[in-house]
Amino acid sequence: MFFLPATVWASSTSAYQEYLQEFDKYRTILNDFKVARAEYLKFKTLASEEKALTATKAFVSQRSYLLRSYLVFVAERIKENPSMSPSDKSLYSTMINNEIQFLAGNAALAGSIAKLSDANGVSEQLTSHYTILQSSAYQTIVALKIADLGKLDASYYEILTKSNDFIQNNKSAYAPETLVRLERWMLQIQNKRSIYQQKIEEIQKENATLKKASLEEITASFTRIQKALADAKQYLGEGASYLQELTNAMQYKE
Repeated sequence: MFFLPATVWASSTSAYQEYLQEFDKYRTILNDFKVARAEYLKFKTLASEEKALTATKAFVSQRSYLLRSYLVFVAERIKENPSMSPSDKSLYSTMINNEIQFLAGNAALAGSIAKLSDANGVSEQLTSHYTILQSSAYQTIVALKIADLGKLDASYYEILTKSNDFIQNNKSAYAPETLVRLERWMLQIQNKRSIYQQKIEEIQKENATLKKASLEEITASFTRIQKALADAKQYLGEGASYLQELTNAMQYKE
């Protein structure tokens, strides 16, 4: 199952706190399920079977509740994200809400389990759908990260454009060697942004293919995407650092 650390997000929310509470419940219920299952397999008594049935129903229900609580948290992050476009918010909200409804239905089915053999069918419903659920969550998380980086890039590009315009309009104010240096810095800064944009395009292309992959491929792809996102952020950060140096040099005409 997918459980990402709190550091994925910038702030703690009530939805995330609820997810943590559900996760604590899940660990307790999972342990109870393992104990009850082991006792039933060992003793095969009516009492152990009844205990295993109760533990199985609780486990199957809690597993769905846990996943649902995480997706509710993701849905809240979509609503709160100021950088994501309205069209992307609509797309990913629909995607996540569909999975939330599926999990609510799966949890409800757990309550109707009358014998241990029935639990297999309810569990299989989630297992067979899990690849789609996982890819939906990962695609949304990546989209949120791209939106946040896009906001930083917009500010970066605004300053870059203004700096370039200023240099071009005030060439006579700089010594020739200073002007050459400023223009060289501008080129380096633009190159950093170009590399960042290429990296984002690669991320978006791979993110779009997640639903077509197996669970193992999805996990491996998401790991690559996380690395690529970190690289993209680094390129943007390096460019911003160079831009600050350029701004200082422009101001003091060094």
